[in-house]
Amino acid sequence: MINRKIGIIFVLLCLCFFLMPYQVMAASTSDAVEPIIPEKECSLTVSYCYAGTAFSGVEVKLYRIAEVSADFSYTLTQNFEASGLIINGIRTAGEWNVVRSTLEAHILAYNVAPEFTSVTNNDGQASFGKLRTGMYLAIVSQVEQDDLHYQFDSALIALPGLGQDGRWQYQVSVNAKGEVLPP
Repeated sequence: MINRKIGIIFVLLCLCFFLMPYQVMAASTSDAVEPIIPEKECSLTVSYCYAGTAFSGVEVKLYRIAEVSADFSYTLTQNFEASGLIINGIRTAGEWNVVRSTLEAHILAYNVAPEFTSVTNNDGQASFGKLRTGMYLAIVSQVEQDDLHYQFDSALIALPGLGQDGRWQYQVSVNAKGEVLPP
């Protein structure tokens, strides 16, 4: 009975998250000129700014979703194996949206703790160092400032990221997509 309730909650959460806006970052390997070095250390900086305003003091939760091999093949981490996701071979934003929504629902349904947390500095940046290669999901709660509510999309981030020169970048910086919520 409890498993059925969890299953129903999981499906409903997937549907709710599917309707939310999102941000996706994924590398395309077609232009890569070198293999990934899976054991190389990575760093990540996520910026939370909207309309020229940097949001400081925002807690960012970071989940390591999958490991990555030298040939860019993903394997889900132990915390996300039960999600049943297949994340290799995804090509469209719609498919990544389903992955992101399913991961968020899985985190809520199974109370998965983040692997890392950080708080944004005065420039609105949350930094994470000494990360392993793989795919990560960054999530923040709704932010309130000056009587306005802001929502920043969760972000799927591949570490390393693929640079314009076709080389893997192990220090990655991304900007979270945000919006003002109606009153």
